Amino acid sequence: MANSRDIKTTLNELHQELEKTPELDDDLRSLLQEVDDDIHALLASRESNPTAEAEGLRERLELLAADFAAQHPNTERFFRELMNALGRMGI
Repeated sequence: MANSRDIKTTLNELHQELEKTPELDDDLRSLLQEVDDDIHALLASRESNPTAEAEGLRERLELLAADFAAQHPNTERFFRELMNALGRMGI
């Protein structure tokens, strides 16, 4: 079973991988930061009913993963891990 620490670790690993990618455009960086912020906010508010927020987050994460996979295939694994971990947490 995944926990928030697993997700935060995967996010950190993704950021480290992206630091090695100088050709990453500003739009993708901005979108990644938004998703990162949303994931942290969702994890912080797990006591409330995050169903609608979680669904929107999963959709954005899937779109972001597709964009990154096309341009930066080495990041696909991190997005897959994030989506799987969120799914195991019921998000």
